[in-house]
Amino acid sequence: MDEMSFITAATVTTADLGELVSGSSKIKEIAIGLGATDMRASQMVMGGDQAGLVQVQFDCPDINTALGVWEGLYQTNEQIDLMKRSGTQLVRRSLLRVVAERGERSGAWGTGLLIAGDSVDDATTDSNIGDAWANMSAGATGLLFAETVAAGATQNVAPYYALTWCDDMNLMMQASAANMADPKVQANMAAANATVMGRIIAKTIL
Repeated sequence: MDEMSFITAATVTTADLGELVSGSSKIKEIAIGLGATDMRASQMVMGGDQAGLVQVQFDCPDINTALGVWEGLYQTNEQIDLMKRSGTQLVRRSLLRVVAERGERSGAWGTGLLIAGDSVDDATTDSNIGDAWANMSAGATGLLFAETVAAGATQNVAPYYALTWCDDMNLMMQASAANMADPKVQANMAAANATVMGRIIAKTIL
């Protein structure tokens, strides 16, 4: 990647998903005014005890902007009122640095792999993601690898995330299986001592 970028994500519970979604367009407008470059939201469908939770992500060019987005949002009536109307409560908030990506951050569905492993330089990671994308592009619209900057206790267990977006989960999982069976990808993972610790499947809602 030529420029560093970050994703800040809030995981929340909500009593009224429809109300939360309907009010999110105004929140996105405010967040972009605060420096975010995009906003997405998804509901976790499969993921153990995380099923049903909603995650809202803001793309930001740097850490100061990511911090400023949240500070600014919570100073607005729109954010506070929307959380009250929809019965939304914060569970956790995290910050990720985007290390490498291919494709687009869009699709009807998304997955997140929690990964443990050694620290690898960005150039090598980008090359590895290129190898993975050669397989994943058959079923995914986008692939992104990120390292946690601040994520609480889970950061010690799985400090890396591989995020994918797709429009057909069957095709995406077929591509994922082919990717994991690729000797080149297996060698890349072995060199980094990379181990998949868990997977989450989420439906895009915004």
